[in-house]
This record gives sequence, structure tokens and C-alpha cells, in this order.
Amino acid sequence: MLIGGKDFRTDGSHIYIMGILNLTPDSFSDGGRYTKPDEVLLRVETMIREGAEIIDLGAESTRPGAAEVTAEEEMERLLPVLEMLKQRFDTPVSIDTYKAEVMDAAFSCGADLANDIWGFRYEELHPELCAGKKTMAEVVAAQGKPAVLMHNDLMPRNGGERTEEQWERSGVTASGRKQILCRVRDGWERSLQIAETYGVKKDQIILDPGVGFAKTQEENLACIRGLSFLKREGCSMLLGASRKSVLGSLLELPTEDRDEATAGTSLLAFNAGYSFVRVHDVKMNRRLLDFWEKIHMEGPKLP
Repeated sequence: MLIGGKDFRTDGSHIYIMGILNLTPDSFSDGGRYTKPDEVLLRVETMIREGAEIIDLGAESTRPGAAEVTAEEEMERLLPVLEMLKQRFDTPVSIDTYKAEVMDAAFSCGADLANDIWGFRYEELHPELCAGKKTMAEVVAAQGKPAVLMHNDLMPRNGGERTEEQWERSGVTASGRKQILCRVRDGWERSLQIAETYGVKKDQIILDPGVGFAKTQEENLACIRGLSFLKREGCSMLLGASRKSVLGSLLELPTEDRDEATAGTSLLAFNAGYSFVRVHDVKMNRRLLDFWEKIHMEGPKLP
């Protein structure tokens, strides 16, 4: 897979690290830490030195209860930083956004990859907000760029319960709510149908199970335990579980103490044949994954 002119092999023999950079005041882990140009540059330089092969920029927190940000405000935060990074580094940059207009502007500024938490489904699940606008799939297809399609169900931004109408619009049955692995795969199928409709090539798609999004803690754990089952043949796979509350819940750890657990999920992703992990602590994950890959070079992967 070509991302930013670089070839990423996605046969499961190597796992690439996407380093997280949040340009937000309210992200759950590092909100407000990287707001000045020198802070941003230092952080990106550090992540690249430690082994990040992609930098993932986000300018709106998507944690439950976070305030919504307009497209204009998101672009004000995002685009100057993106332009600065593209001038300074040759590492591919992905954009963590679900707004088609933001992604369109980011591609014009040199972005290499779309990271869509709604998996091309935001427009059909929120038709009242998107009438007359370009869709994310349309924007990605027009640029011929790759995209991460994350699984997500229709979920209120305040983190409350979905209404029956919202469940129906998500295409999820009552019994399906209890069958999270099948629900994820069914959601991906819809995302892939949309991609095909707009002409986004399958070999340019990366699937993400969406740990921490519209799922209970039990469902999040089921996704982590079921990574191998979720792997879809013919698609590249990404896991983004870094510092999520589900990891903290197992050992009752605060956000800042979840990096070891995150690294453990990265190993699970490698063993399941995933090609990408999205993490905050690049150094720990890269060293552990490099060690794990060397252990497995001469023999089969452990079950």
C-alpha cells in the first residue's frame, strides 16, 4: 500500500506505528499539550525518531461528552500544523476527521491518508447535517488516497443511550447488540459498499474495529480478544486501543499509566496479522514490536 509515496507492506510480516498528535484542548489523554509550533515540532521529531512511520493529526476530540467543533474551527487548528509538518518532514501524515470538508482541505495541504472514525457512514447516519455536501468517500475517491475506515454505530455525542430510532438507522438489531464481533464486521461491509460505490479501491482501505467507540467495556474487550476473527481477508487492518478506558478498567489504571497495556494490545494485533497500530507512546510500542518480530522471523507466530 502506498501512503505518502512510501510503500507499506501489509502482509502481516511487519506492523507499522501511527503516532498520535492531538491538536485539541480536551482530548482524553494529551489534550492541550501540543498547541504551540515548537511543541508540535518537538513532539513529531521525537515520534519519528522513536519509530513512528505515520503521524496522525486530530483537531477535534471524539471522546464521549466532548464538545463538537465546527469545520472552520477544526481547519484553523489543523491546516497550519499540517502545512508545517509537510514542509519539515517526509513522514506520511494522516488526518483524524469525519468531516468531508475538513478532509478535502487537508488533502489540498498535502495530507496522505484519511482516518475516518465513521467509516464513510457519517453522511448516511446523520443526513440532517450533511444534505447537499460532499461525502467523505467522494473526497477520498477524488484524491485517490488511502483511508482508515473505523467501525462506529450511531451514538449520541454526550455518551448517553441510543434511541430505538438511532439503532434502526444504524442497521443494528436488538440481538445484534449482543453480537459485537458480527456487528463490527457487518458495519465494515456497509463501509466497503460505500467505498465501492464511489470508486475507492479496496487495496487503499485499512479497517479499524473502533475500540472505545459506541461499545460497552465488555464489547471493547470482546473486540480485543477477537482480533483474529475480525481480520478481514483482502483488507489491511489497524488497531487503535491506545490508553483507552477499557485497558484501564482491567487494572484500575489512570490514563497516563496505560502504555504497558497498550503495548500488549499491539502484540495481540501483530499476532492477529494486523499491519498498523495507532499509539501515544511510540518508543515503547516500537521496541516491543521490533523484539517480537525478530523472535518470529525464524518460525511461525505464536497462537
